[in-house]
Amino acid sequence: MKFQLLIPLTFCFLIFACADESSQNSTNGENCPISFENGTVMNGASADVFGNALKYPSGDAAITSQVNVWKPGFKSPWHYHPYTGVAYVIQGELTVNFDTITPVEEKSSEKTVATTQTYKAGEKAFLGAANVWHFSENLGDKDLIFMVTWLGEENEPVAVME
Repeated sequence: MKFQLLIPLTFCFLIFACADESSQNSTNGENCPISFENGTVMNGASADVFGNALKYPSGDAAITSQVNVWKPGFKSPWHYHPYTGVAYVIQGELTVNFDTITPVEEKSSEKTVATTQTYKAGEKAFLGAANVWHFSENLGDKDLIFMVTWLGEENEPVAVME
């Protein structure tokens, strides 16, 4: 039941942001970076991109939503997320490079890209992998806009840096 509420909450921000922008700038919403069509963005997801089962936090639950805008060439540092996040690419392509070998406890060790996945605007939402070192980047030639909603724990970070 908790997870069923996560998707509507995630997209409420985008719907209201675009409705507000389009009412101020355009009569047809052409300035809004996303368009919605009837359909399901995610349904019944129970595993992340590596097949790991979705797990709820053990402490008091807290939801954190982020909208990220990355310029072409942006590259994040190595990091991992202790929680699963529901992600959706609004514009551009998100490339995620995973080190599936190094344990999360090894923060200072050398990291190696073992697999790379690219997510494109308009594709289905996906569950981001928890507890896997990775760095993300915008390899495209336009701004990357994506949203992630983390189902985490109250007063705990959603990302741990190298």
